[in-house]
Amino acid sequence: MTKEKFKILFYCWFIYGFFYLNRLNLSPVIPLIMSDLNISHARIGLIGASFYVFYTLAQLPAGYLSDLFGARKVIFAGGLISAFSNIVFSFGSGLWHLVPSQCLNGLGQGCGFSPIIKIIDQHFSFNQRGRALGLVMTSTAVFTVAAFFLAAYIGQTFGWRAVFWSAPLVFIPVLIIFKLVIKASSIDTPSSTDETESDSLKAIKNKSFVQINSWVFSRKMCFLDLGFFCLCYITSSNLIWLPSFLFESYDMSLVQAGFFAALYPLSGIISRPLGGYISDVFFKGKRKQTILIGLFIILISTLLLFRIEDFSINIYFIILIGFFDNLIGPLFFAWMLDLVPKNKSGSGAGVLQFFGHIGTILSIYFSGIAVDFFHSYRPFFMIMSAISILGIISIWLIAESEEKSP
Repeated sequence: MTKEKFKILFYCWFIYGFFYLNRLNLSPVIPLIMSDLNISHARIGLIGASFYVFYTLAQLPAGYLSDLFGARKVIFAGGLISAFSNIVFSFGSGLWHLVPSQCLNGLGQGCGFSPIIKIIDQHFSFNQRGRALGLVMTSTAVFTVAAFFLAAYIGQTFGWRAVFWSAPLVFIPVLIIFKLVIKASSIDTPSSTDETESDSLKAIKNKSFVQINSWVFSRKMCFLDLGFFCLCYITSSNLIWLPSFLFESYDMSLVQAGFFAALYPLSGIISRPLGGYISDVFFKGKRKQTILIGLFIILISTLLLFRIEDFSINIYFIILIGFFDNLIGPLFFAWMLDLVPKNKSGSGAGVLQFFGHIGTILSIYFSGIAVDFFHSYRPFFMIMSAISILGIISIWLIAESEEKSP
């Protein structure tokens, strides 16, 4: 790997990690917010779902604008919006204050991932994409753990409001440094054209905002979107509700619950690059086999979590689900880059994110309703099993060919 490529991976790894610090700080302090504001699991689910509604809606424009204007500008603007919204959230006094601020946070956070996929596509070849994405996405594991620990500690020590103004105070300087350091970098150099900003502005006038494209909305991409929908449903159910599940089911402190919940994303430090290596090297650039294996193991593990109540056993299933969830997640985007042309990679990532995070929205809200209705967290493990089966079917139906996008 060249020095320039290493710098690009580091820039992407670092900045996207800080996005996560300002996204997952809600989960560890849910019990504190519920107690302070006297709101139910379902209403907390509504707050979390409102974030992902706007996060999902931002995916298409974020990907499209990164194709037109460059990823750096979109990332910087989105980061500022997210930081501001966290500060607003810290002053929340009720549901209708907290929901709009999370909507705004979702809008800003939605400008982070698709542009990063664009950057990876610009600088890495077909047989490097899986490993490059796997390495970059270890940031989500590291910073999710950091978010869980920091939010739990700060919330327990200083109160939940302190969590939402402390994260932006770090994020804003990082965004400024990111923008200044890579100002003259090749990170925004178009991969297949020499299009200037004026060319981009002309393109906006000449194209409709949402352009139905045979590559981005092909049959294979539709099945891939459905598979990612299923994975996002599983991922978000766990990331949002695991700390509360452990806190309420096993009589733990917030810090203990945050520690054990953090094992789920922490496994991604190993499994994300491992998944890329298996896909790129062992399966010679094919993604289907690895994703199917991961979904099958998640299916078996969630079924066992539904049946078994012993924490000493369940913690291993939680780690196992987290390991394979993290292992296959980046491969959906590596596969997407195999299916769409380079000049559509930002839009392709936006479409995949859009459909995937519809699953996120549904999982957060309906999991909260299920807990209130059944007075137990067990039923949503069975729901995750059903979702895993749907994901396996959708990926199985994709015929993976040797032809790659130009």
